[in-house]
Amino acid sequence: LKLLRALDLEDSAISKLPDCLVTMFNLKYLNLSKTQVKELPKDFHKLINLETLNTKHSKIEELPPGMWKLQKLRYLITFRRNDGHDSNWNYVLGTRVVPKIWQLKDLQVMDCFNAEAELIKNLGNMTQLTRISLVMVRREHGRDLCDSLNKIRRLRFLSIKSIHEEEPLEIDDLIATASIEKLFLAGKLERVPIWFNTLQNLTYLGLRGSQLQENAILSIQTLPRLVWLSFYNAYMGPRLCFAQGFQNLKILEIVQMKHLTEVV
Repeated sequence: LKLLRALDLEDSAISKLPDCLVTMFNLKYLNLSKTQVKELPKDFHKLINLETLNTKHSKIEELPPGMWKLQKLRYLITFRRNDGHDSNWNYVLGTRVVPKIWQLKDLQVMDCFNAEAELIKNLGNMTQLTRISLVMVRREHGRDLCDSLNKIRRLRFLSIKSIHEEEPLEIDDLIATASIEKLFLAGKLERVPIWFNTLQNLTYLGLRGSQLQENAILSIQTLPRLVWLSFYNAYMGPRLCFAQGFQNLKILEIVQMKHLTEVV
């Protein structure tokens, strides 16, 4: 199997990877999504030609040391849903960051990882990223996170989820937003970010647990390409007005808005 270039084990019952995996030096694509695999081999970094690693919905909670050596890696997908906890704040589980992962400077997709100080500070070195998903974000990460994201000019998908419902997301200093097409923010927003009205290419906006006191509609109703808008416990006011704007909106989700009594 040393000539193998792609290995797709999605939805299989496998729980442990064979030792010979790390000898498949030509492997470019590895899909372990929806498997029972709990860990990758310690010598996983020997797969120097690997371009795609998908561990979505597997049992893998942490990547092995040396991942930064996989310099050809382009797609790193580790999203895991916490089954049975859709209404719980921990409905999504991230993967623990390994040291120096920010040295994967050609990585394009990073989905989804626990926010840690080293990663947040160095994320800006990964300028080729088009998709980023971070969970467990803390308020004190705000400034470094914005500084890093402002260096990434090709970003099309951004998802940020705070460590718990009452933890504010400090993202007011984010300015490099013109390229973003899909944005998901889960966490308390003390105000509507001033850069919302610069999201001219945005097609999807999801806000969860934002607890906004002001009417966010005023800041986003003129976004020309917005097709899908999702509010999940995002607004604390009694009234939402959609009378103006939203010329292309096709999907509107309003969930757990306990104070909302009127939509016009």
